[in-house]
Amino acid sequence: MFIYRILTSFIIGISYPFIKLRMKSKRGKQRIGILKYGFEKCIWIHAASVGEVNAVKPLINQLLQKYPQKDFIMTTMTSTGLEAAKKISPKLAVSLFPIDASFIQRRFFNTINPELIILVETEIWPNMLHIAGKRNIPVIMVNARISDRSFPKYRNLRLLWKPVWRVIKAVNAQSEKDARRFMGFKFNNVVNAHNLKFCIDLPEFDNNTLRKELGYSEDDFIIVWGSSRPGEEKLFKEVFISLKEKINNLKVIIVPRHLHRIPQVCDFFKEFDYKLFSKLEESGDILFVDEMGILNMIYALSDIAIVGGSFYNFGGHNPLEPAFYGTSTIIGKYHHSCRDSVDRLLDNNGIIVSDKKKLIDDILNLYNNKELREQLGSNAKQTLGLNSDSLKTNLKILEKYLK
Repeated sequence: MFIYRILTSFIIGISYPFIKLRMKSKRGKQRIGILKYGFEKCIWIHAASVGEVNAVKPLINQLLQKYPQKDFIMTTMTSTGLEAAKKISPKLAVSLFPIDASFIQRRFFNTINPELIILVETEIWPNMLHIAGKRNIPVIMVNARISDRSFPKYRNLRLLWKPVWRVIKAVNAQSEKDARRFMGFKFNNVVNAHNLKFCIDLPEFDNNTLRKELGYSEDDFIIVWGSSRPGEEKLFKEVFISLKEKINNLKVIIVPRHLHRIPQVCDFFKEFDYKLFSKLEESGDILFVDEMGILNMIYALSDIAIVGGSFYNFGGHNPLEPAFYGTSTIIGKYHHSCRDSVDRLLDNNGIIVSDKKKLIDDILNLYNNKELREQLGSNAKQTLGLNSDSLKTNLKILEKYLK
């Protein structure tokens, strides 16, 4: 990691005048560690993007309530993550994560003066951790995980990573498998604290009211494909054509993961009667959601939720959102990024893992068996309750480092 520190400082150092010139905006300044405010002391929480921010939202709210005298700041790697962090609480300061070069990190540390650093999942940045170690600032990992893809990389380079890992005082892993991996790498104080994503708190909706507002009837059979990724819309078109002959009043809603793909997705279905959510006047056979922040509402009104990013190798997306609403849920076999959530749901018969070949059969099985559909949704919702101890466990461990 010494080489990493030297290289990053050298590369950023020689390009710093150009970087500074390009980063005149508020967010650009945050990238080089410049804030308009500072703290005498604070708790620094760092998460990568929207998914990680949403996962720790209940934990942050509990910390804000329990320690109102303390200042908290949250950094994220992405602008979308930053926007999600802003919505948590006005008491939470937010910033983009500063570039991981020693002199930029030192500037940021000097400004915010963290007394504790909380890393979400696997946000391990060598220069950040090196400075934390030099200043005796405890670092705790929450909802920590090592993905199947990252595991071989850490294993092969573990001798280089060890000096950085020693700075981390405790690891609250999100599953037993993750805990064993961290233990194998000799991290300090590793426990299986379970997955904070199970502690979700989403708005409640009335199914019938939602359907009326969006122009659907109680008899419509609604299938939503949430967070669809490239290739999946084409797959769903084939599924839709086949299902249309077998399911009365079939309606489908597609929510692409990235809104800039809406024109491309619409083009796949140009021969069908489709509508856009932003211009919705009456429902058609196919609805494309072209606005942010709508997916939870769509999951709440649907009969079957298909979680996207999982039928091709994108890693999958959060299946716990439809579970919260008791919606029967199908996910594809490529779900390594939410492996623990899917495993917990499977253990309680709360989700179906499908693939491209048997997706139609899985949908028809649920359509023809209302009791199975309702039981699947009920089991999924129950699974959230069975794993809700994660918040309590994480808080208990963090309290040891909060004075």
